[in-house]
Amino acid sequence: MKPAPFRNYVEVLPGLYQVRTKGSKAYLIVEDDITLIDTGSPGSGERILRAVEELGRSPEDIKHIIITHYHIDHVGGLSELQEWVPGKTGVHLAEAHHVESHRPLPNPFQHPWLARICEPYLLRNDPGAARVDVVLNDGDELPALGGMRIVHAPGHTAGSISLHFPNRGVLLVGDAMQYKFGRLMLPSRMFSQDMPEAAASVQKLASLDFETLCFSHFRPILEGADRKVREFACTLPPK
Repeated sequence: MKPAPFRNYVEVLPGLYQVRTKGSKAYLIVEDDITLIDTGSPGSGERILRAVEELGRSPEDIKHIIITHYHIDHVGGLSELQEWVPGKTGVHLAEAHHVESHRPLPNPFQHPWLARICEPYLLRNDPGAARVDVVLNDGDELPALGGMRIVHAPGHTAGSISLHFPNRGVLLVGDAMQYKFGRLMLPSRMFSQDMPEAAASVQKLASLDFETLCFSHFRPILEGADRKVREFACTLPPK
């Protein structure tokens, strides 16, 4: 019996695929056109394009790229992908300037000592400027997966967004939450700019209806996810 071939993607739901990139996970929404959510760290572009080819599609099919926030493990592969992919890139209004700038991305470490220690590595691996075609804001909608709504969910970063697909019962939160040992948690304090704002964003997300919850660094919750988020939100102090 031959072993199953290795694939660069995992199907979450029909039409929604998770791709393991360097440092995080990207998502492909595969329909007549393809929408890519996040691009991993620098060097992840090849993995994403391999996954597209394994799905029987081509880079030219990627019509939209959505970035959940500007951290290097989410936006690092964007500039390399833009050399091959014609799709338009959307970034939240609060962070578009970071992505487009020729200056290095802001250091994500919140502890001053760790920020200093990691600065040389971050500068060596900075992906450089990338193109932003569409500036996103809270409530904007795109047609992907039956309708995708942009939900501004600041706290981890000022322009962090989550993506809600109400017609498919899916919420993709980026780094707005963690899911460890079967428990939902706030985003990592080490990399988050404003923890009270992050808690308020979880409470905002808890008002949405969805069955499946997808993360950028953790396995998805496939059933009853909105109930779990509401229960978690009730444990958080009001802003």
